Amino acid sequence: IQSVRAHSSNISGLAWGYNSSSSSSLPSTLLTGSWDHGLKVYDVSRMDCILALNGSRVVTSLSRCSNSDVVATGSPDCTVRLWDMRTNGEGGSGSQIADKTLRQSHKSWVSAIQWSPTDPFVLATTSHDGTLKVWDIRSSLPLHTVKATDNKGDKSLCLAFGDGFIYSGGSDCVVKKFAL
Repeated sequence: IQSVRAHSSNISGLAWGYNSSSSSSLPSTLLTGSWDHGLKVYDVSRMDCILALNGSRVVTSLSRCSNSDVVATGSPDCTVRLWDMRTNGEGGSGSQIADKTLRQSHKSWVSAIQWSPTDPFVLATTSHDGTLKVWDIRSSLPLHTVKATDNKGDKSLCLAFGDGFIYSGGSDCVVKKFAL
């Protein structure tokens, strides 16, 4: 077993890095998000941190776009943020893409986030506010917002893209299927 102390607080998300320049089909990097407000990139062969980006909020969830090194994160401040993992980290603590946030994201903690497997501009989020939102990252407003839970106070906790559908699950113990 190999391990590394990756963050100073809870690790809340993992995703494989993008392999644009590698001849191998296996990812060579692992992305981590944490309650310490940071995103880090680790070389998996050496388990060395090769990039550290620091934000201003806790990272509660993360997802990497399937064809780039753009990462979306959710936070307890109800906001979705986009990060450019190609940032070289020079000049301080790294950066986010032009402070790109998708406003007004949710009314409560963003619990899950996932990029569309077929469209690099589309992602979905769920929240403790019980909603599921679909976003085009070229806009700061959601394309669609649906109530993912039936009862007031129930939380939407997770999601998955399917073929033409998005599935969500939550504290109501129900999986719902929404057409895209």
